[in-house]
Order: sequence, then C-alpha cells, then structure tokens
Amino acid sequence: MNREKDSVRIANKVSDVFNPYYASAPFFLVVALVATRSIIRGLLYWLILALFLSFLPMWDINRRIKRGMVADAHISRREDRIKPFLFSLGAAVAGLIAAYAFGMPTLIKAVVWAVVLTGAGITIITRFWKVSLHAAGITPITVVLLIMFGWYALPAILLVPLVYWARLVLKKHSLAQLIVGSLVSGGITVTVFRAFNLI
Repeated sequence: MNREKDSVRIANKVSDVFNPYYASAPFFLVVALVATRSIIRGLLYWLILALFLSFLPMWDINRRIKRGMVADAHISRREDRIKPFLFSLGAAVAGLIAAYAFGMPTLIKAVVWAVVLTGAGITIITRFWKVSLHAAGITPITVVLLIMFGWYALPAILLVPLVYWARLVLKKHSLAQLIVGSLVSGGITVTVFRAFNLI
C-alpha cells in the first residue's frame, strides 16, 4: 500500500514538472540561446516565446481553475479542454507572428510552427478523444534536443517513458492516448524541421 502511495506521489510530481506549459519555458530558453548564441538577444526572444507559449496559457488555466471552469492544472476532463486549448492555440499563433516580426532565427520559427501545428492537431483530436497533452509536450522537446545536440541529448529520450509511466499510474490516460500524443507531436515536429532544412 505504501509503495502504491509513493508511486502516486512521484507520478503527481512528474506530471506537474512535465506539464507542457511548465516544461516548455526552460526548453524555449535553451532553444533561444542556441539559436542566437547571444545571452541578451536569447533572453529577449525567450521572454517573448515564454509569454505567448507558456505564461499566457498557464494564466488562462489558473483563471479557469479559480472560476471553477476546470478542475485542475492538467484539465483532467476532456470536455473542459477545448476552450483552454483554443486559447493556447491563439496565443501560440500570436507567438508565431512575433517570431517573424522580431526576425527570430529559423530554429525558433521552426519550433513555434511545430507548437502551433501540434496545438491545432491535439485540439481537433480532443473534440473526440482524450489524447495526452503531456505526451504531446514531452516528445517534441526530446526530438528538438536531439536535433540540436545530437548524441549528447540521448538521455532526454528517457523523459518520454517517464511521463508515460506517470500518466498511467495516475490513470489519466490509456497507453494508446499517450502513443498517439507522441506520434502526432513528434511527426509534426520532424516534418516542420525538414521543411526548414534543419534535419
């Protein structure tokens, strides 16, 4: 019984840490610094990316929690997900516009395009099925880290099964929902990066 409680406690922490809106913020910082190779410009671009792709979606979800519109930060009920997802998608599109307006490097534009297209795909699927946002978030992060750093980022692959384990322990998703989330986001990310000749 204690082992089960410990598993649930750890799974909850893993789910919190790798909530896509939380995990994306430090990831965007890495992308911005690698893309610009400048601390000042990298931080500026990161602030813009984090605002539209992380902070605004988190603000919206917290606002909805306070108003009783969603139950938790993970938006556990599929029926509650569409409006927050649409808000996040709109914020991501604004972030994409900002990326072009500020003349951000190709690497950053590719990442934001992947976020926008993944957000659109996940939102469409969510109307009918509770595909995993956690899986859809951690998979492209891993893919992009591998593209940027090669073999040095290989340990990041372990994050994917870790997130799978956490969501399964908490019984928030089926294995199929996790796999589809990864396939959609991973496939979109690879396609976008190929279109930008980054792989």
